[in-house]
Amino acid sequence: MVTTRSGAASAGNTPGVGKPLIKALVTGGAGFLGRHVVQQLLDSGRCEVRVFDIRPLDNPKPHATLVGDLRKPEDVAAAVAGMDVVFHIATAAPTGENALNIALMNGVNVDGTRYLLDACLAAGVPKFVYTSSASVVFDGRPLYMVDESTPYAKRPMDYYTRTKILGEQMVLEYNGRELAPRGDGTATARLATVALRPSGIFGEGDAVFVPTLVRNARAGKMKYVLGSGTNECDFTYAGNIAHAHLLAAEALSPTSPIAGKAYFITNNEPKRFWEMMGDVCEGLGYGRPRIHLPFMLVFVLAVIFEYVVRPLVRLFSKDLRSDFTVNRILIATTNRTFSTAKARKDFGYVPATKLADAIKKTLASFQDLRADRVQQSVADTRDPSKKGH
Repeated sequence: MVTTRSGAASAGNTPGVGKPLIKALVTGGAGFLGRHVVQQLLDSGRCEVRVFDIRPLDNPKPHATLVGDLRKPEDVAAAVAGMDVVFHIATAAPTGENALNIALMNGVNVDGTRYLLDACLAAGVPKFVYTSSASVVFDGRPLYMVDESTPYAKRPMDYYTRTKILGEQMVLEYNGRELAPRGDGTATARLATVALRPSGIFGEGDAVFVPTLVRNARAGKMKYVLGSGTNECDFTYAGNIAHAHLLAAEALSPTSPIAGKAYFITNNEPKRFWEMMGDVCEGLGYGRPRIHLPFMLVFVLAVIFEYVVRPLVRLFSKDLRSDFTVNRILIATTNRTFSTAKARKDFGYVPATKLADAIKKTLASFQDLRADRVQQSVADTRDPSKKGH
């Protein structure tokens, strides 16, 4: 189903300029990061934006929305047709319900990426910008301002990371492959690809980080600091990641230095993990984590839960969903910082929004999750006099 945006520029021209609009496809454009990319593409005034997702996008409103499934080659081919650049942001994220769904992870993150790349070759689409993850180099050991020479994790911490590694490797391997001639007479060229590796994404519209933190705070789970609490991490504002996508697409060509390369994208402001948790909790009216739990104790309990208790329960066709996993314990207690010097040098990436300002914007967008508002909402539902008002 294709929905045309009302008020979109006609005849493929930028209003008042007369230059052809760049036709951009955003997979996962109805998702958290995808909406930020769509908004910035529209704000540029230079792009005709098509969104491909499993659900339509109404705000911001793209020129067209194609509802489909990355696991269906025919849907992918229809989405890619006629595009000048593809921003591949869609992913099967490791949420509680998806973390163990290997078929979904592989189908979307690996097979879906292959279908997109093959469709680009067949349709003559010259640019492919892939949203990877900084986790592709994380195997549980500390990372201190590492650069892109760091090898992929030999033992990825979860299946999501494994599929992101496979997806990124595929994207970079497709760089330089010959494109089929386009029907508009464009000369045969070669595909140029680039992969961006954001770390710790947050911002307005986030459906995972802030909501999960609030849910845990309401359940009394955010009183605790795991380990020493001194480990630093790189968090990245979604608006800055979107900006990096546009910069990379602008610089990308078969002969550019970024073709076939991967780049870390962060806010360039490493912050203690538990300070970040505290800032978000306190900013929404919840208490800061303050009670320290020994790392080894928590880690051993997580290992027992994940590798003994959970498999036993699964034998009875049941499952225990929990944030208490080995991977998440290590993420919360291990230093993980990344250098973005290469991205700055090769395509001019500099974070446009500072971390403190990004946190303020994010908190302002989640006022409905403030502790006082949630408590009032619960009180209203329990008070019979409030019914019908």
